[in-house]
Amino acid sequence: MLIDNLSLIFSGITTLAALYLSYVALKHSARPSIKIHMTCDQPIYCNEETNFLFELENVGHWYAKPMVVNLIIYFNFDNQFTLNFLKFGSTQELLNKNVKTGVGNMKYLKASGIKLSYGEQREKALVNVIPPSTPGKYKIKLSSYSENGVSYRRDIAIIVRAK
Repeated sequence: MLIDNLSLIFSGITTLAALYLSYVALKHSARPSIKIHMTCDQPIYCNEETNFLFELENVGHWYAKPMVVNLIIYFNFDNQFTLNFLKFGSTQELLNKNVKTGVGNMKYLKASGIKLSYGEQREKALVNVIPPSTPGKYKIKLSSYSENGVSYRRDIAIIVRAK
């Protein structure tokens, strides 16, 4: 009887220790997780200068909240858009006007060097564009990655209306 009780206690302690070690390993090997929210409050009209506001958020996991280090984001727009500039940074102090053509013949602007901590206010990126002259449904693709394992991709469909 005593040996059975000691065996049961030892098994319980061993199980708790294994659970704790598994949790610690999971927590310290976690990759960050982000979400990018797009806001454009007004309708988008042909050839009318528009700002798209993207909010970057570190959403973490229930078991870990690792920081995002050196996040790079590509803001890809259909080729018919005219991209003017991208502002990003804590106070929108960083400016990128270097528009390039990338995969799928889409025009893009790139933001890099972004750091996101869990629980802090969302970082903002503003893309200033002139929509196409033809009304219709167009695509925005967001692609991002970071030094410590973020991998994020999102397609957004937007409608451009005639004025």
